[in-house]
Amino acid sequence: MPKRSLKFRELISRLKPYGITIMAKRGKGSEVILLKPEAPGSKRGATFPIKHHGDGTEIYIPVINAVLRRFGISPEEFWD
Repeated sequence: MPKRSLKFRELISRLKPYGITIMAKRGKGSEVILLKPEAPGSKRGATFPIKHHGDGTEIYIPVINAVLRRFGISPEEFWD
């Protein structure tokens, strides 16, 4: 299980198969909100704010682990 920090764009591409979307204009300042909708097209569901200073922003392992916990994603499945 190769745990390492990920670029923002890589994290988002790994989360898309789990149904996670971005609400870009909803966060404060340089934050975007990650959303796992309850139903397709819905804006309700589990959310997680994350810093975004561009697509190359490094997202570190503790933040990635918090995102996985919030959305109920298995770390083993995510990192494989």
